[in-house]
Amino acid sequence: MGSSLAAITSRFASTAMVCRNPERAAQIFEHGVRCTGALEAKAEPIIVRNAAELADIGGVKYLFIAVKTTALGQVCQELAPLRESIKQQGCGEVKLISYQNGIDPGRSIMKLLDTKHVMRMVLRYGAVIRDAMGTVEIIMHDPPHFIGCLDDSLKVDCAYLAGCFTDVGFGTQYTDAIEHAVWSKAIINAAINPVCALVNADIGSVFESPSRELVIRMLDEGVAVARAEGIELGEGFRERALELASKSTHHLPSMVDDIQKGRPSEVGQLNRQIVDRARALEVSAPTHETIDALIETFDWQVYHQKR
Repeated sequence: MGSSLAAITSRFASTAMVCRNPERAAQIFEHGVRCTGALEAKAEPIIVRNAAELADIGGVKYLFIAVKTTALGQVCQELAPLRESIKQQGCGEVKLISYQNGIDPGRSIMKLLDTKHVMRMVLRYGAVIRDAMGTVEIIMHDPPHFIGCLDDSLKVDCAYLAGCFTDVGFGTQYTDAIEHAVWSKAIINAAINPVCALVNADIGSVFESPSRELVIRMLDEGVAVARAEGIELGEGFRERALELASKSTHHLPSMVDDIQKGRPSEVGQLNRQIVDRARALEVSAPTHETIDALIETFDWQVYHQKR
């Protein structure tokens, strides 16, 4: 996702990528970033090894945090000195954009870095790396994408970025109701990704199997929790969610790969946050509780194996 977004931003601004994986950095250095499939793009962004090096190339105005939620703590530790260094150079504060899965990553970044300068994007496309050159295949692209903020001082930045993305063919809208878009995507991901991980199958296989019923139950539970939180997703949300997911039936969610390779999953930013809110709001979400416990068992095994 980070590579593909860098290819898009390169259409309207000088773009640098922090690539902490040496193998991936070598791929991009040699071949650039090439996106195929539902969205075509190509770019040769500047590659740096860590966030501190961004100050050495003249700093940045906007920084998109593309890592998974499981790495947010580590990344924010790296960003703290960068933000201070750029500020000391007189370049102003770096404004951050979060587009991770789940409900709260934007707020988590605000808390970890003690800043309100965090925008939130909801991207409606899927991407995977397909070959030895690191080509990114865009599996599904269903604009508009959304950008918004919780701090009114960032509205101008949100509108500016939405216009830049739209001008280069990546239709993006600024919205005052970014929480609506965040919850919509989070509920869909929380209903589909862990089920695919548990049965080791792509979205299409899940939809054709008895486990489809689990997806439907979790969609309905998620809507109920959102409503109790004061977020109305409208009539027919379940049908719209299933229709959107049906556009990427061959897609294998990244949580499947996490479980297969023994990496921590993102269940904490997906199902667990819905479960926690359901309990606080006294809303029933038994399917989310069950699925969360099963995925967390994988995470528990990963933790104990690494000790």
